[in-house]
Amino acid sequence: MTSLSGLHILNTRPAHQSGDLSAALRAAGATVSELPLIAITPLALPADAERLLLDLDRFNGVFFVSANAARLALDAVAGFWPQWPYRLPAYAVGQRTAVALEDAGLTVITPEQADSEGLLALPELAEVSGQRFLLLRGESGRELLADTLRARGAQVEIIGLYRRDLPADACQQWQALTPSTPDVIVLTSPDALRHWQQVAGPDAIAPHWLVVSPRLQALAADAGARATVAAGADTASLLQALASLPR
Repeated sequence: MTSLSGLHILNTRPAHQSGDLSAALRAAGATVSELPLIAITPLALPADAERLLLDLDRFNGVFFVSANAARLALDAVAGFWPQWPYRLPAYAVGQRTAVALEDAGLTVITPEQADSEGLLALPELAEVSGQRFLLLRGESGRELLADTLRARGAQVEIIGLYRRDLPADACQQWQALTPSTPDVIVLTSPDALRHWQQVAGPDAIAPHWLVVSPRLQALAADAGARATVAAGADTASLLQALASLPR
């Protein structure tokens, strides 16, 4: 097993999703602190979103952009469909999202590169003129996937299922952690990165940032932080990236 002994790592995943990563980091010898920087607030479905779910079998594919989107979408779909429509493709951005869908019995298409660019590179999405897709995500998000599919001639509908808020006690939790500044902070989304800067202020760039995409690496560079990119947001990819850090 890779040893992370001597590293103090700050896990910023939402409270309900942080346990597996923290346990794996501790098993590898790291000291772990938790500072949830995202609170998932489910949104009520408007009437037009309910109509889209009623028409689920008329789509050529459904995209789930996060594990939270998968969890909330499956709950919403269950209110309209006793089982997933036959032969309706389900696309997941990353492995954690794919696992949530597979646990519900769905057959999932996941790109090797766990981001929108990876999805758009899939051969089956190269020629989509005249097709109709449903994108399930948070209240706001990257427009690259929807915009590119539309540019390729597809119709894309979007349902926002949740809002990503900064937890009310995040600043207080961070103050309680200091002056024990972590060596590395794990940041797996643009919102977590933005909230981290909001909470830590000028101290935000003191730790090394572990991020999960070139886009987040670019944001880290803009902030003046030292950053390393993991191959994905799954625990194995994060552990591998952490093991490569210079001590």
